[in-house]
Amino acid sequence: MNVGKPRLPLSRRTSTQTAQLAIESLAPRMEDPDRYTLSRDRGKTESQAKYDKHRREYKREHKAVSRELRLDARFIERERRDLKEKKDGKARSKRNKNFAWMESEQAVINQQVAQGGGLLSGGGIGVALRKKASGKIGIKKGGKF
Repeated sequence: MNVGKPRLPLSRRTSTQTAQLAIESLAPRMEDPDRYTLSRDRGKTESQAKYDKHRREYKREHKAVSRELRLDARFIERERRDLKEKKDGKARSKRNKNFAWMESEQAVINQQVAQGGGLLSGGGIGVALRKKASGKIGIKKGGKF
């Protein structure tokens, strides 16, 4: 072991650069852009490769158009629902306002009946009891009650 010897200081390891590993090429290979073929078109005749290319383009465009139509339909449906909700909301608020008015009127009438004959008379079971006592209509004699 290295007993008694001073330790060497830490140093970075030098690694080989990618430029050193790359194979030098004297003349880069240039592809003719007119003769470029996709790997899926390799081994096909020119007419078949052109046909497949057009078929792929058509398919891609068809998917894009379908996607646009779906998005448009979703937007139109959202707008239609918002408009319907706004219209129904107005009708609902008007109906609720009318119900509230009817309930308040009924409450006022009930308060006046409860205060006694000075304001209003009628309502409650007292009417049926008076009719029963007079014999004109009986609670158990097939009357309204």
